[in-house]
Amino acid sequence: MRRALTAVVFAALLVMAVAACGSSSSSTETPASTPATTPAAADTGAPGGGDTSVGVAVFKSNCAGCHGTDGSGGVGPDLQGEDSLDKVIGQVTNGGVDMPPFEGQLSTAEIQSVAEYVTNGFN
Repeated sequence: MRRALTAVVFAALLVMAVAACGSSSSSTETPASTPATTPAAADTGAPGGGDTSVGVAVFKSNCAGCHGTDGSGGVGPDLQGEDSLDKVIGQVTNGGVDMPPFEGQLSTAEIQSVAEYVTNGFN
């Protein structure tokens, strides 16, 4: 009986981990489960007006679980070398094949900041 309960609990945790990243395939990595928000971004001189520190914080708390802490990929694709700001904003806002949308969970300023962080080479 205990073995069956352990198997059920493990299966439920695996399903939650996969669902958190919007993936339809199994994975042993545990992605970030709940998007965290940060204070609204202020214009601090980043190229597009976003706040670099907000971009870093948003990426670490919402993206790194699937894309890796340096954006090199994992459950999600490698983001290093991505240079289309509009593409990244659209992807973060609307989601994609295996990625959940963050519209309504992140502010427009947070999406702008994290997109600039990614397209500026994680700098």
